[in-house]
Amino acid sequence: MKKKTEKKIKKLENKAEKKNKRHFFKKKKSKTDQIIRIEELEALMEQEGGDVDPEKIVSMYRPHRKRRQIGAALLRLDKLSLALLAMLVTVGVLFAAAFMQEKMGNFTINLDRLEMYRRGISIADNGDFKGATARLTAAMVKDATNISIEDLPDDLDDHEGAHNGKNYMAYTYFVRNAGKIDLSYKARITLDSCSKGAENAVRIAVWRNGDKMIYAEPAKDGKPEKDCTNFLSDDVVCEYNEDSFLVGNVDKYTIVIWMEGDDPECVDSIIGGSVEMSMHIDTDFDDDTSLLWKFVTDIKDTLNKNKPINAAGNEAPNDSYYTDKEVTWKTRRNQ
Repeated sequence: MKKKTEKKIKKLENKAEKKNKRHFFKKKKSKTDQIIRIEELEALMEQEGGDVDPEKIVSMYRPHRKRRQIGAALLRLDKLSLALLAMLVTVGVLFAAAFMQEKMGNFTINLDRLEMYRRGISIADNGDFKGATARLTAAMVKDATNISIEDLPDDLDDHEGAHNGKNYMAYTYFVRNAGKIDLSYKARITLDSCSKGAENAVRIAVWRNGDKMIYAEPAKDGKPEKDCTNFLSDDVVCEYNEDSFLVGNVDKYTIVIWMEGDDPECVDSIIGGSVEMSMHIDTDFDDDTSLLWKFVTDIKDTLNKNKPINAAGNEAPNDSYYTDKEVTWKTRRNQ
């Protein structure tokens, strides 16, 4: 009997203890219920007219707060700002991609499309001017090392288009006047970017209608490198001026770029360096005629079949100087 009574007492004590624990957790939970988040506080203030229990604990935590704030900030931007932001990101990605590549001889040829291309001046990577255009891009030579000028082939000016070799870039292209008038032009090679001092050991050979010139940065003593002509300036390699580019004339250019191994400044520190150049063909004549009037004139000439020029396309006319055959390198006027 006594044992039964002790068991009942113990059972009641355990029951009371469990009840107290439940009451403790309930109190703790009710205390936790006093914590509210900022958005909940704002909603309460709107509902209750600003009368909120001051003893409530405000939590500064917001789920996905950063993402929501960024999204809200983007929504506040106007279309122009978003476009500028997108352009900035694109430029950053392109810059990073370009920076990660090692290359030598990245070379482009650009023709002033507005003033020269519409006048019938065009460039092409072949003497027949198939696919004549206003912009050409030479293939790159990646991970190029130095080479001696003595190791370059002798027939570099006998090819067309891209004809790169081991450790050198070579590109041949043609400029043609198949337009309406005789004019002049200026061809300039510029040094657009370089790294690790690679420009101090680079060589640029230019054949213009068979005549060859080699250009290089001056030596440390300021004198020209052996068999070379100094760059015109820090960012201009050379310049060619054609004062009388007659209708029917075609000029041929071959550009070869390499790192000269016999140059004293061709040292280990330039390994991984790069040079980027471009050639710009422009005219020195001044024309104050408005773009609209030029466009109207081109339409008028096209309707009258007066030597029309397709300024929007890639084809330049062939019927200005020759009546029975095309203007090509083989049939050019300036032979």
